[in-house]
Amino acid sequence: MLEIMINSEVVQIERASADTMLLTYLREQQQMTGSKEGCGSGDCGACTVVLVSLDNQEELTFHQINSCITPLHALHGKQIITVEFLNQQGSLHPIQERLVAAHGSQCGFCTPGFMMSLYALSKQTQLTSEPVDYLAGNLCRCTGYGPIIDVANSLAQKPVIDPLATHFANTIHWMKQVKPLTSDSYYLPKTRSELSRIRKAHPKAQLIAGGTDLSLVVTQQWQPLESLIDVSQVDDLTTISESSQGWRIGASVSLHDVHQWLKTHLPSAQELFHRIGSMSIRHRATMGGSLGHASPIGDIAPLLLSLDASIELDDGDTKQTIAAQDFFVGYRQTVLKPSQWISAVVLPKLQRNDKHAVYKVSKRFEDDISTVCIAINVRFDEHGQISQCAIGAGGIADRPIRLSAVEQVLLGQPFTSNALSQAQQAITQTIHPLTDVRGSAQYRILLVQNLLQRFYLDLQQIPTRLVHHA
Repeated sequence: MLEIMINSEVVQIERASADTMLLTYLREQQQMTGSKEGCGSGDCGACTVVLVSLDNQEELTFHQINSCITPLHALHGKQIITVEFLNQQGSLHPIQERLVAAHGSQCGFCTPGFMMSLYALSKQTQLTSEPVDYLAGNLCRCTGYGPIIDVANSLAQKPVIDPLATHFANTIHWMKQVKPLTSDSYYLPKTRSELSRIRKAHPKAQLIAGGTDLSLVVTQQWQPLESLIDVSQVDDLTTISESSQGWRIGASVSLHDVHQWLKTHLPSAQELFHRIGSMSIRHRATMGGSLGHASPIGDIAPLLLSLDASIELDDGDTKQTIAAQDFFVGYRQTVLKPSQWISAVVLPKLQRNDKHAVYKVSKRFEDDISTVCIAINVRFDEHGQISQCAIGAGGIADRPIRLSAVEQVLLGQPFTSNALSQAQQAITQTIHPLTDVRGSAQYRILLVQNLLQRFYLDLQQIPTRLVHHA
C-alpha cells in the first residue's frame, strides 16, 4: 500500500505503476490541475509543489520539488502541498496577497509554480541561500521577474503568518505511524542488507535515488520503468561522515545538503553546486545518481577528478573503493558491475598549500548544462614549485577525463606565465572534443585554455569574476 498526504488528506493507493509521476497523478487522478506541465524535465518549474518531510529531530522540513519528474512512490509517508491548498475557505494565502499587491501575478500558467517556491521560502526557519535562489527553478513566460523577486525578498525581511500551520500537528502524527511501503514494482529499502536482498530478488529492477535524470526516460522518451529500487532512504547512503583523511559522502545525500556542507568544508566548489540545476532539482538529485548516469558533461565528475577522490562501490557483501579517474570507461559506461551500486564518494581533505578552483561555462548561469567544466587542484612545495597537480574536465571527451599530459607539463616548476603557455599548448595536443549544439571543437579547446589562464590569474589575485552582465 502506498500512502501519501496530499494537502491535508491522507490518500491510500493500492495500485500504481512504478513510473507514475506525481504530476500525472495529481492532474489525472486527483483532478488537481493547478500544477502545470511545461517542460516535463524539471527545467521550467510550472509543476512545482512543496514536499514536507520529518527530519531526525522530528521537525517538519519544507522543500520545493518538480512534481513532473518525482515518482509517486518516492513520496510514501510524506506530505505534498499543492497550490490548491493555499486558498483556505476561499481567501488568498498571505503570500498570494503579496504577489497580487506587487503585480507579480502573471498569466496563470507559471504563477502557481512561483507561488509554491515562495511558500517553501516562507517556511524556512533559517535561510541558507539568498531569497532569489528559491526562484531559480521557475521560468516566467510573461517577463514578470521584478515584482516576483521583490515578494521573495519581502518574505525574508517580513515573514508571513501561515494559516496552514494549524494542519501540521496532524501531519507529524500521521508520519510517525505510517506503515512501510508495500508494492510489487517499487521497493524502498532502509538498510544495506535489505537493499542487497531486494537487488538479488529483482536483478532487472533499476536503481533510483532522486530520479531527476532517470525520470526523463518516462517523461521525455516515453519509455516504461517497470520496476524500481529506491535507494534514497538506505541508511548507509544518506549521511556525511569525517575521518582523519577526509569525508565520506553517502551516494543518496541530496545535492542541496552537499551544497550546504561545501560552504564550510570545500568553499571552492560552492559555486559549482549552486549552478547544478536549480534548488528544486538539488533537493532531489544526488551525487551517486550523477555518477551512475555517467554523462560526459556531468559537473560532479570533474570535481572528483581534481580532488583525487574515490568512489565506493557495494554489492551487499563487499565494499570496493576505486579512484574516480578509473570509474569512467566510455560513453555513459563505468566499471560498475550489475550486482553493485554506488554507496559513497570519498573526498580527501585539501592541504594548506593546495589551490583549488572549479569553472563552469554554460549559456545560462544557473540551471543549465555545461559546455565545459574544469576543476583544477595544484599543490605547491616550500620552494613555490608545483609538486602535485590534478585537472578534471567534462564536455571535451566521451567521458569525464583527467588532463594528465597538461598536469605533467606543470609539475616540478613554479606556475609562471611561461608554464601557463606550455600548458595551454599541451591542451591543443591533448584534447580532441566533438562539435555539437553547445559549441564547436575549437571553441571548447579555447575554453579550456582560457580557463587555465583564469586559474593562473586567480592565483595572482587578479579578479576574473564578471559580476554584472547583460
